Parts: sequence; structure tokens; C-alpha cells
Amino acid sequence: MDDRVSEAGGSTFWKATDEILARSVAVLTFAPGFPRVNDVVTAARAASRLTDPRLTQVFDADDSGERAYVVSEWVTGETLEDLLAQGPMAADRAAAFLLEAGEALTSAHAAGLAHLCLTPHNLVWTSGGTVKITGLGVEAVLSGANSDTPALDDVQGLGAMLYAALTGHWPGGEGTILPPAPTGADGRPLTPAQVRAGIPHNLDAIVSRSLGLPVHGAPERFDSPAAFADALAKVPRSPLPFVPLVGSTPPSVVPRPESTDHRTAAMASQPIPPVQTVPDSARMRPPQPPQHTGGGHRATGGGGQGSVNKPVMAAIAAIVLVVVAIGGWGLSQMNDDNAAKNTKSRVQTTPTQSSKPTTRELKVSDVLLDNRPPNPDSTAPKDLRKAVDGSPSSYWTTQYYYGAEFGGQRKGIGLVLDMGKSVTVDKVTVAMPSGSPGHVELRVGDSATHESDTKVTTGDAVDTFDMKATTPAKGRYVILWFTKLPNVGQFQIKVKDVKVFGSA
Repeated sequence: MDDRVSEAGGSTFWKATDEILARSVAVLTFAPGFPRVNDVVTAARAASRLTDPRLTQVFDADDSGERAYVVSEWVTGETLEDLLAQGPMAADRAAAFLLEAGEALTSAHAAGLAHLCLTPHNLVWTSGGTVKITGLGVEAVLSGANSDTPALDDVQGLGAMLYAALTGHWPGGEGTILPPAPTGADGRPLTPAQVRAGIPHNLDAIVSRSLGLPVHGAPERFDSPAAFADALAKVPRSPLPFVPLVGSTPPSVVPRPESTDHRTAAMASQPIPPVQTVPDSARMRPPQPPQHTGGGHRATGGGGQGSVNKPVMAAIAAIVLVVVAIGGWGLSQMNDDNAAKNTKSRVQTTPTQSSKPTTRELKVSDVLLDNRPPNPDSTAPKDLRKAVDGSPSSYWTTQYYYGAEFGGQRKGIGLVLDMGKSVTVDKVTVAMPSGSPGHVELRVGDSATHESDTKVTTGDAVDTFDMKATTPAKGRYVILWFTKLPNVGQFQIKVKDVKVFGSA
């Protein structure tokens, strides 16, 4: 036994190692006195006879000893729920994905076995590029499910998963974190084509016939997984293998901030105003000698009438130069005085600006866990970095509990973000699945335990939400202390992403 994955109702699911064949296996154990242990082992033994590789293989099942157990294939990959975290699939890929599931259940029904509990958790795209259905036989016994029409129930489960793959919504009630399918006036789910544009009519009709929704021409419902698979085999599909995750909406284009180059290009594209030229007649020219147009003679000297005495001219020129120099000095003094006054005025009137730290997203150095005895959560220590990796399809999760109060096993659990140094926290943004809200406290301080740090604010733990500090809180550790579990199809914490905003 390597790792306890989950525990519910007296059964425990483990990841273990087959030491003989050196491979990972899944082991289901049961507490002494478990009421349905014989039925579980019987169902597991029946499933072990199936050879379809798209059904989880059962290796061993025994209830003869003190502790009953079932050993089966360890499946790695992403569930349909995981794949739809970024949006619905393209129609041709959804058809290929669910055709594999329909054919797998056709082989199970041919051997007399039904699933009865199909949800997006039970359909897996494996790391090897194949489709796998988990929980056949065993899950129905554990949940107490039974049916007089098992073929119709599994057809409905297949149709619900095709509905989810096409729209990203779940029409089958609880059991998944996918948003519920929108309904019409009659309370029944809208058809896929009414939820999402562009879904082909033939796929819309297959889903409707599986779920018993109105279909044009009123064809009958499928009566078996084989009929469902035959209908899907007739529609265009993507060839396998493929990576089935295709978002329905292209990424939005974010405009870049305007740079100097962009501004220069914009300026270059504008019309250039004409250059204002100065006419030659207005330019400064050296003084020209006086021109005589009459018949008189120009004076060249002497003291005759019309002549100017050169010493007098020199004296006048000297006086003019002195006046101009004095005037220029006075103007320069006035300009200096005005400049000094203006400078003094600017210094006195400009308010003093304080250097306020800029709020920005802060880098998380490490992710820890406040998860102490007597009943530590067995799942929570895994995948802690997924809470801050920025990926919309990865989660940090806890184990399942019986109720919002952690099944009475604990008072809370804390996701601890180590910022690496003391920071000032203004806001924390948390992304979680939708559902019934839980409760969470934001604590900041210099201790990695919630009791020692200051409670900043509280909030409802569901969907995407902000936890804002009324006054900036300072410390090295930012703790999300969950005191009540949300219901996201089960009572469990699933954190998609956490971002811390503030200043270092």
C-alpha cells in the first residue's frame, strides 16, 4: 500500500504496488462488517472476465480473509470533467470520444454487466492516449444503485456524457463540478444545439434520443449502448488517438501597451504640415548705401551743406551703443529675477509626493499545508503546487468528507503560501469550482500555522472570488484556512488557482 487516495462509508481506495510484476495497481479495502462486501467482490469477479481494454481490468478480488479487497488496474490520465475545465470539445472529437465509451459498454452488456453510475469522473482519457471507463459493477454496488432497465440507464449515462462533451454542461444531476445544463419551461434540459451554436443536427439528435428529449420526427429512444454506438459510428469523427481538449472560444487578443516605436509609426502616418517659409523681403539684410535718384552731387567731405561731420557721427554712434548696452543689461537682470521668482514659486507650490508602493501580483515561493493530527487529510499533501501553477485544468484537492463540517474529523484545513520573505498583502484571488459555498479565512503573518497569524478577512469559498484586506497586512505566510467545505458534487475542497497581490 503506497497511498490512501480516498475513504468513504467504510471502503478505502489505495494506490499500491504489485511487487511481483512491479506495477502500480488500485486496491479497494473494506472495514470489518462492511454490509455489501460480498456483493462488491462478486461484481468485481464478474468484471474481471471482461477483456475489452477500454474497461478497467480487475486483477483480484477476495472476501475470505479478515479484510476483503479488490485489486484492479491503476488508471492514469484526465477524466472527462478535467478535460472540460477549459471548455467543450469540438463536435467531431466528442463523437469519437463517446463512440469508444459506447462500444466498451456494449461489450459489458453483452456479458450481462451494467455500469449504472456513469458520470464525467468515470470516463478517462489515459496518459497512453486511449479511452477508459472506470468503476464498472463495483461502483453501483457501493452506491446502492440498481435498476430494472440497466440498458436504458447506461444509454442515458452515455448521452449525458456526450451532452457534457459538446456543451460543457451536465444534464444528469449531481456527481460533477460541471455547471448544470440549462432547462426549458418544461424543466427538462435544453438540447445541445440550443446551448451551444454550431453543433451538428445528427449529434444533437443522438443526445436527445439518449436522454428522452423531444426530437424532430419523434424517433424512438435508444434501447441499448449498442444502438447508441451504432448511431455515433455513422457521424463524422476525428481519428484516434487525439488530444480531445479543444476550447470552444479562441483566446482573446490583448492589445500591447503603446511603445515609442508605435507612437513614432503613428506620427509618421499623420500628414506633415507645410513648412512656413520667410519671404526674402522680411529677412535681415546689411544696410545699403543711400541711393540718389536726383541730379545733385553726393557729398564726399568738407563742411558743405548736406554733409555730416564724421566726428559727430562717431559720437552719436558711441552714445547709441552705450544706451543699447545698458538696456540689454537691465533686461537680463529682470529676466534673471523673474526666473528666480518662478523657480522659487514652483518649489513652494509643488506638493511633496510620497513614494507609495505599487500593488502587483507577487510570486509564491512555496506551498505548504496546515494539516495536523489526529485525523490528517490523506489527499491534501499531494499536488500542492497545482494551486498556484496558473493552469485552468489542474487542482489542489482534499479528500471527500461526509458533510460540510469535515465529517467531524477536523475543524479546518489550511493552504499555506510561503512568499519567501515578508510582503504586504492587499488582495488574494482564489479560483474554485461552482457549487454550494464553503467558508474560508484569509490569514497573514510570519508563522505557517493559522493560529499564530492575523485573520485579515473571511469569505465564501466557491467560484472565483477576491479576499481584500481592509488595511494592508504584512507577513511571510499567506494562509487560506478553510473552516467549512463547499459542495461541488461532493464535500471537498478543489482549488484551481490562487494569486496574491500586494507589494514586496
